[in-house]
Amino acid sequence: MKRRSVEVIISCLMCAVILAGCGGSGNGDNSDKPEDKTAVASEQNETEPEKTGSAMEEAEADDEVEPEKEETPKGVPDLLLFRENAFEWREDNTPAIKHKFTYLMLDGESAKSNRELAASLENARDEMLSKQKEAWNNDLKSIGENELISFDESWKVYLRRADDDYLSFVTEFSSEGMYDDVVYTEYTAHSYRIDGGKEITFSDVIADEDAFLDLMTDKMYESVGSKLKEYYSVEFDTDKETFKKDLKSYMSSGELAWTLDPFGVTCYLPAYKAAPFAETATILFSDDGNNTIFNDEFKSSAREEYVMQIPDYVGSYIDVNDSGVSSYVRASESYDYNAENDNFYLSGLYVSCTGDWKSFPTTMSGGTDFYNIFLLHKDGETVLFESHDEYDQSFINTYVLARHEIAEADSIRGCLEWASEKDYDINGEGYTPVYVPTDPSKIRVLTGEGEFAGDWSPAVLNIGIKGKIEIDGQK
Repeated sequence: MKRRSVEVIISCLMCAVILAGCGGSGNGDNSDKPEDKTAVASEQNETEPEKTGSAMEEAEADDEVEPEKEETPKGVPDLLLFRENAFEWREDNTPAIKHKFTYLMLDGESAKSNRELAASLENARDEMLSKQKEAWNNDLKSIGENELISFDESWKVYLRRADDDYLSFVTEFSSEGMYDDVVYTEYTAHSYRIDGGKEITFSDVIADEDAFLDLMTDKMYESVGSKLKEYYSVEFDTDKETFKKDLKSYMSSGELAWTLDPFGVTCYLPAYKAAPFAETATILFSDDGNNTIFNDEFKSSAREEYVMQIPDYVGSYIDVNDSGVSSYVRASESYDYNAENDNFYLSGLYVSCTGDWKSFPTTMSGGTDFYNIFLLHKDGETVLFESHDEYDQSFINTYVLARHEIAEADSIRGCLEWASEKDYDINGEGYTPVYVPTDPSKIRVLTGEGEFAGDWSPAVLNIGIKGKIEIDGQK
């Protein structure tokens, strides 16, 4: 597969769009400065009467036509997923620092017609890169003081909602090795209106914060207590009312991130707040039986069909078969250990769904590079599909999820469609950006039977009932 390295991924994807100018000048000049709008007078016929008084004012008013406001196109803009790696190597060619980070941007054409949203995504990217840079400097200082220390950290973005109204995603920061018992995590989330790119606040979505936190407290309190007892054989020693106050404090400080999902609102609690592990819970729009918790605009925006992702470490609660009961779903990369070179390699895919779990190994020896994992929901069914590269051989696989059940469904040679090389200067330690699936019936992919990039061509993938894969409408 086409794997390329990145040192500097793109500081800015898009050019400024020049608004269409007023129709009075007639010379193609689109400047909106008042002095540029002055029409160049033509010589008047000697017999033409001179305009005076109100006639002159009317003529000037006709010339000063306001430029038309450019409307944001309807539909979901095309999203690209960028992935970068950064390493600090030891003398024995092993990484002392390994950072992985991903972020979402609009592709070039979508950025031109959705300038405000493109700028919002740029700000979210810069926020993440700033955190990564700060961590890099701290890690660099630490390995300078102790040569035996190493860092394996990631800032990975997960798309939670993308439709013609809203865009929402969460970035999961994870650091392995900071603590002995579990991976440390933190979460940052953003939700935007597609039209105008304005960020959505918690108060925009929630009409009754106290009632929302009551439900969230019940769900998280039970889950945290159960895991503490199962994993550590200890009781949760915080009472529920104190826990609710803590959640409210975390929400105010931004430590409790939240996303606007197609079916409700999900909150993400970092590790080492209530417990030494991350926690998540979802309040479904359908949980609001009295129509008091959610503001009407957002409750009425629930989607029956969607594509979304779930964070590696914290997973997510999903109503997989429209039963009104949520299942806990988690999917992540699996690793095996190679004793010969004292190294872990990416070996497969791990999936769990409320009571059932399975690992699906790669087919090529030595593992694979990475997985792009998505959940697709339509026709009352949830299908997990993933795209991964096994060293120049790529596959797309599907699995049907049900409560307490994970079933293999279909498989093809293919991968998510790459962005055009001519549009993105990809070099250094990274990957060519790929188009993120947002439409359950039109997923942009590359397919083919050859072993090289030139043997593959763009196609549209549709995942049907029971995870059956169709290409361009043909089975």
